Amino acid sequence: MKQKTVLIVDDEQEMAESLGRVIERRGIKALTASTKEEALKLYQENKPDCVFLDLHLSESKGTEVLKKLKEIDPKVKAYLLTGDLVFTERNTPESIGVEGFLLKPIEVEDVFKIVEEL
Repeated sequence: MKQKTVLIVDDEQEMAESLGRVIERRGIKALTASTKEEALKLYQENKPDCVFLDLHLSESKGTEVLKKLKEIDPKVKAYLLTGDLVFTERNTPESIGVEGFLLKPIEVEDVFKIVEEL
């Protein structure tokens, strides 16, 4: 059986690595990327089961990365990470094309619920 894998895309590398360590404690492989290009490359090479994607990356928006991921795999399972409450109030996960929003600071229990369902 293939090991479950997640991709974490966040330009705050320390945050991405910290979230990755938490996920790996559950026996799930965690890959991290800090740029759009890195994220797309890792997704194509590894086809992760889930993507945690920051809404605001330094050189692009998470929604742009999501659009490219959906071109690679229309069934990509992605969650948008954001601290932007206005964005989450004005949009629904369905309208953006993600499984859900995770508000920063991220609650570890919310992440566990997601990865346990993979």
